[in-house]
Amino acid sequence: MKGIMKAVLTSLCAALFLLCAARPAVADGDMKNCYSIAGEARYGALAYKHIVIVTNRCDITLQCEVWTDVDPSPRQSVTVEPQSTAEVLVRAVSPARSFKAFGECKK
Repeated sequence: MKGIMKAVLTSLCAALFLLCAARPAVADGDMKNCYSIAGEARYGALAYKHIVIVTNRCDITLQCEVWTDVDPSPRQSVTVEPQSTAEVLVRAVSPARSFKAFGECKK
């Protein structure tokens, strides 16, 4: 009898562990909480490079489009793996060091 109870208790503990370990899916309304967009101008070769940085804080892969106020089109596409950061070179040669970065991401 003790062996059966121990097996049942072990099975219940394993099931509870799996339920707790499962992460909920990200709802579409929560997508903006998953990522952040930032811009960085890096100087080199007598000009600035405009780079957009996408940080993914969620456990899903994101498909993102990024652009800047200097280069609103075409939008650049980037895939950002879970819990990681990706950089996109939007403009390789610019005299300006300031710009605004924008982006949208989806699952």
